[in-house]
Amino acid sequence: MSRVGVFGGSFNPIHLGHTGIVKRMIKAYELSRVVVIPTFNTPLKDNTPMLSPMHRFRMCELAFEDIENVTISSIEIEREGKSYTVDTLKELKRIYPDDELFLIIGADSFLQLRLWRDVSTIFKLTSILTVVRGEVFLKELITCKEFYEKEYDAKIFISEEPICRISSTEVRNSILNNKPFTHFLPKKVSDYIIEKGLYGYEE
Repeated sequence: MSRVGVFGGSFNPIHLGHTGIVKRMIKAYELSRVVVIPTFNTPLKDNTPMLSPMHRFRMCELAFEDIENVTISSIEIEREGKSYTVDTLKELKRIYPDDELFLIIGADSFLQLRLWRDVSTIFKLTSILTVVRGEVFLKELITCKEFYEKEYDAKIFISEEPICRISSTEVRNSILNNKPFTHFLPKKVSDYIIEKGLYGYEE
């Protein structure tokens, strides 16, 4: 049985925080591979300004091009409409029926999990991997973990080493305001943004 990580998000744009968490989870939890899934539309987020799925998918490809055992999936983009994790996990379970799924999510999303559609089914289909983020106290994550375990019999693992504090909003604002931004991103992603003039980039 393979251990398959599932990492979804708007990736608007994908940055070093995203690639860092994937590399850490592969190593820490001995994942055989990770499927990275750019969303078409994210239900719990303000989707403006959202770059086209084509550009976000391509940036994910570039970001993970040199990282082994990572594949980029278009299943949510092809589905269109709002992207519900429970539907994606059901589809992945059909694709990988004999594999163990591990859903990789950031701390902020982890704390909102009870708001996700059919969260009880999510917990049945997958184990949850999350990571401490600078502004989120470990104690808060542990309290939430204990609630999910008691309420839903969930399987949850917390990586306690904080990841670098980067947000896609910060990247977009830096580009729009002509401030340095390339240090937030994998080089191939920043090159792509510059080449295509994305997020209002101007030389």
